[in-house]
Amino acid sequence: MVDEIRIIDDPKIIKLVTDETRRTILEILRVNRLTVAQMASILEKDQSTVYRHVEKLLKAGLIEQSGERKEHHIPEKIYGRTARIFFLAPGMDAVPGKDALLKHLEKSSDAVARMLGQIGYGGGNEQAINSLYLEMERVVSRKLRDLKPDDHLNFYTLWKLQTAIVLLETDRDPALREKLKAFVDSYR
Repeated sequence: MVDEIRIIDDPKIIKLVTDETRRTILEILRVNRLTVAQMASILEKDQSTVYRHVEKLLKAGLIEQSGERKEHHIPEKIYGRTARIFFLAPGMDAVPGKDALLKHLEKSSDAVARMLGQIGYGGGNEQAINSLYLEMERVVSRKLRDLKPDDHLNFYTLWKLQTAIVLLETDRDPALREKLKAFVDSYR
């Protein structure tokens, strides 16, 4: 059964998904269940390389075999994700491969900055945006590691929960409050 959301706080698994090829495999499996041959074709990589990445994702419990098909009388396993959404909740200092994770978080912050510009919030300071989102990641991750997922945890509930945590912690956490102020000031 595919979970709606899985919160990942195991540093070894977080390090595993900092690899670009494995992240891409998880991305393409979000839409379709695929064989190694199909993934290799999409990724333009040889099957043995993709297979090694698939094996690591299987072992980590991020994907599962969801079926089998025959191609030219040869059986091929079909793989799918074990959750629609994976939320990484690292203790930032404890994550092996922290630099790759930080680079990934920075890229997503840059994407947010571009999208803000598209909807009329141009001119923000990139450093302030990255700094705020890293701090938010630290605060939210620390809280979510203690969460026991239930049937009500879906994308929208998680989004609301993250927003509530940030709002509540802004009042309690001086570092978060300072970074939020710098972010807002950069758009004035």
